Amino acid sequence: MDTLETPEPRGISILEPIGAAVERTSEVLFRPFNAGKWFVIGFAAWLASIGSGRGGGGGNYNFGEHGGGGGQFHQQLNEVKNEALTYLPIILSVGIVVVVFAVALAILFLWLRSRGQFVFLNCVARNSTRIADPWNRCSRQGNSLFLFKLVLGLIQTGGILLFIIPLGLVVWAFAETDFKVFAAGQVVLGSFMVIALIGLALLFAAIHALTIDFVVPIMYVQGLTATEAWRRLLGLMSGHKGLFVLYLLFIFLISIMLGIGTAVIGVTACCCLCCVAWMFCIPFVGGYLFTVLSLPLWVWRRGYSAFFLAQFGPEYDVFRHPDSLARDSI
Repeated sequence: MDTLETPEPRGISILEPIGAAVERTSEVLFRPFNAGKWFVIGFAAWLASIGSGRGGGGGNYNFGEHGGGGGQFHQQLNEVKNEALTYLPIILSVGIVVVVFAVALAILFLWLRSRGQFVFLNCVARNSTRIADPWNRCSRQGNSLFLFKLVLGLIQTGGILLFIIPLGLVVWAFAETDFKVFAAGQVVLGSFMVIALIGLALLFAAIHALTIDFVVPIMYVQGLTATEAWRRLLGLMSGHKGLFVLYLLFIFLISIMLGIGTAVIGVTACCCLCCVAWMFCIPFVGGYLFTVLSLPLWVWRRGYSAFFLAQFGPEYDVFRHPDSLARDSI
């Protein structure tokens, strides 16, 4: 399908959709307040983000208390390598099983998120608690989004590895010289690869944001595949490059604020709801409860991008399009 050339829209505002999204959030969640409705829409929001990496863990690795210097470091490194070689067959077998399971689970989560995006958008756009209807009605779009994001993820992984592997070799070279001899070429190469990795991460973050914020609503309203919707979006962006760059910068700041807000909600919930706080430690159950508690932020964020896109014309308005209105009611 050719790129759709759209006429020059009326004045597009970054700030105007903020108030519209606040009003929509109030209408969906508070007028009137219905706890059951929160749990249903919260499930849709959770489904749209399942397995997306919220939360995580870390380790406490201390390499600064080895008084023996580089010699002791290399001795410990050799001991680790020898120990690993002893159990190499077991390590490889377990590693392969873990990797296969992790990849399969990641693909399943990606498919669920892709289908869930349309379910959650339908809840916000139609002020609806339907789950099965948009899940089935938008199955073609959801599957198309899944394939698009799967290919995009493979490209992203390949691009990261393209820089990570050489960067690892540079770090290894530093380790072999006890971090005392720094060749200028290695420093320059390492710095370049770090900068390239940051740029690559920002690029794919922007693609992800544009896909969720605009491509999904275009697919929802116009019944297009992901690639067709991207061509429509590129047609809009071609005449408003500065506006979309400004939007991405604004969304970056908003995401930081929303991240802080969700963290505060999570901590407050754990402190105030001690009797159920343990449930936050249960996989998926905790994520679902956390999503329900922070649901106004989720609904506002989904509504903001949809209202911004709607400024480009009725064919991009998920709140008014007759195809989206069909058969949807609370």
